[in-house]
Amino acid sequence: MINPMRSQPTRMMGLASGMDTDFIIQQTLKMHQFKIDNQMRNKKLIEWRQQTHNSIKDEITSLRQTFLSSLGSKSMMNRNAFNSTIANVTSSNLANVNKVSIRTNAGSPLGNFSIDKVVSLARGRHLDTVGGVSANNNGFATTARLGDMQFKNGGFEWTEGKGTIKVGDEDISVERNGDVFTFRNSNGDDIAGMVTQNGNDFTFDFDGEEYEFTFEAATGTFRGEGGEAAGRIAGGESVITINGVNITISSDDTLGNMMAKVNNSGAGVHMSYDRLKDEFTLEARNGTGGNPEESTLSLSGGGNFFQLISGKSDTVSIEAGRKAEVWINGKPEYFNTNTFDFRGVNITVNSEFEDSAVNVNLARDTDRAFNAIKDFIDSYNSIIKRLEGLLSERKTGSEAAYKPLTDEEKLGMTDKQIDEWEAIAKKGILRNDQGIQNLVSSLRSTFFQNIEGLGVSPSQIGLTTGSFFDGTGGQIMIDEEKLRGAIERDPDMVTDIFIKIDSSGSSPKGVGLLYQIDGLMREYVNVSQSTSIKNLEDSLKRTNDQISKMQERMFNEEDRLYRVFASMETAMQKLNQQGAWFNSMLGQPQ
Repeated sequence: MINPMRSQPTRMMGLASGMDTDFIIQQTLKMHQFKIDNQMRNKKLIEWRQQTHNSIKDEITSLRQTFLSSLGSKSMMNRNAFNSTIANVTSSNLANVNKVSIRTNAGSPLGNFSIDKVVSLARGRHLDTVGGVSANNNGFATTARLGDMQFKNGGFEWTEGKGTIKVGDEDISVERNGDVFTFRNSNGDDIAGMVTQNGNDFTFDFDGEEYEFTFEAATGTFRGEGGEAAGRIAGGESVITINGVNITISSDDTLGNMMAKVNNSGAGVHMSYDRLKDEFTLEARNGTGGNPEESTLSLSGGGNFFQLISGKSDTVSIEAGRKAEVWINGKPEYFNTNTFDFRGVNITVNSEFEDSAVNVNLARDTDRAFNAIKDFIDSYNSIIKRLEGLLSERKTGSEAAYKPLTDEEKLGMTDKQIDEWEAIAKKGILRNDQGIQNLVSSLRSTFFQNIEGLGVSPSQIGLTTGSFFDGTGGQIMIDEEKLRGAIERDPDMVTDIFIKIDSSGSSPKGVGLLYQIDGLMREYVNVSQSTSIKNLEDSLKRTNDQISKMQERMFNEEDRLYRVFASMETAMQKLNQQGAWFNSMLGQPQ
């Protein structure tokens, strides 16, 4: 095969000899090309083996990350996966069911209890809104600018600010500090003598011409006689103090920014705003030892800040903190927070109620444990099924001729034909692979061995393996009735079979079934498969070297043949010329 990228010698068209030089040379090189094609097919087989090993590694890694990691989305490495309790919550008043939340743990006991009433929710010392606070009763968006917010009792007061207003044709700079305003002309001169102030009304006297403005404190805007804006003071600030922590807010802050400043200030409080109710809440987080009755909430500074957010125009009242008072099984219980543990159950009270008790029944969640085990086994079997298929896969007699295609062979085929051909050509590429064989065999044996320190094997709770006669020897078979019975009867034993940890030695080690499976898979990926991939990489390198050498020999042979034929054509041309000269000397016609 002529290399199109390789410079060729000057080709003779066989004018002297009449021979098809190119055809003869290509036929001569066919044996070289045949050997190169075989090596290219070997190369493709190696690449297919590499790709298959990598895909197996990805599948095993995905299984381990999903099920055999404590952070996996379907982790089986905690006791809750096998020994869980379900809470059935009822009440004669269905609305009360949503007023409590129950979360069970692996150690939650079976049985019943009742939450008779929730007298009070736990709260730190707090300041609550009295009714809606916005001027238009539509509430505030969290993106609302503080300087633009209008409350029923006015707007925030800012301690200072700067801006420019237009008075006639003059640009006048304004500085504000509380109720004191300073006006300067373009030269920076104080023009207090030209300005008369009456509350928020201002009159400017410039050469007998008077200009009247009203200052709108909430927005920092000066408005002329017609109500048009003449300028605005921006960047006003105010300092509020909560529990001794100074927090600076700006008129340009949004409501969301302001609450974030308060909540992240280190003052130990949480501020929130409910737009639908148009209500603010400011609450101390924790008291001494977490006791909300001992929490503190002291407020100062900020002008009218606390009056406005509380909806009051006079003294702000702060309510004392209190514990949650919850009656359980006819007795009052007191908790520092609204989420607490009670006899192995995690309870959250969301709202107060006293009319109808909430009854809680704790039962074994057999379905959850069974479904979690089955989900893992289905994923596990999917991998094992593929591995067993690769180990036993072979071509039939009629398929033996299907080998990797060369680029030249693909030219006359459609993409579908190529895919169908290569699907057959790939058959058996990992047949009887020793690493895979050892992995499947080792995994299978774990189901018949007693768990160390437990004396029970997975087969005793209904987990066995298939038969080598039908190609399912490594897959897990579930006796559903036996497994469900074991979960219901002794969930702790089932848990230990899967994730038992032996703590008797100097350091704890996992000896349960899942730890064994994880260890075998990890060893296969890190050792056996890594060795196989390394060997394939070495084989691929050797094959590429052989192909390069064989191509070089063929190209050299091609060059040699063209030179030989060129020399022959040159010699024949000279011979023809001599013959013509001889004939001319004899007077014979040319």
